[in-house]
Amino acid sequence: MLEEALLPAPLHAAVESAGYRVVRWAAARQVLHARVTKGRMPDPLGAFLLRWMPAVPPAVSGDAFRLVFSLAPGRVWFSGGEGEFVASLAERALLHLPALRPFWRKELRQAHFEALKRAVPPAWFMDEASVPPGAVIHGLDVVSYGRLETTGDAWETSQGVLSRKQPILSKISARYARDDRGRLVLRSLEAAP
Repeated sequence: MLEEALLPAPLHAAVESAGYRVVRWAAARQVLHARVTKGRMPDPLGAFLLRWMPAVPPAVSGDAFRLVFSLAPGRVWFSGGEGEFVASLAERALLHLPALRPFWRKELRQAHFEALKRAVPPAWFMDEASVPPGAVIHGLDVVSYGRLETTGDAWETSQGVLSRKQPILSKISARYARDDRGRLVLRSLEAAP
């Protein structure tokens, strides 16, 4: 078991609360899926989401599960876990999509949304729509995806979704489970392979 003292207090707090936040994120994501499939999202956002959103909403067991985190100096972020929800580039892109900020703030509440944005590496849907003159792709500061090589970063893509490769110093695995009062709590931390 990884000693809690090996993680600085702010990072330990982020990992400790991450299980609860992921369960909230998955529940909010199911609400988003229902709204989109029932046509309750305004166009053009609704049409965009129908095209890009994964067809099956994520499911995260709310009783017991494991998450994997990557660590870098002063930073911890999701890199996987049981199921593919937290590792999915498409789910990351939905969380970081500027047009969905009001939805996430309402469904997750502001503090949880901000904490998730810090813990979930950003991703972008590589839509073919041209960027208006004088504008850039939000968060990338380039006018087209073809200009990514000018950023000097390493990138990964999967099914038309782009993400910046994150530097990894080490990984930890966190196991969450319900306590006797029904609260989702961190049960163990271990070094991950």
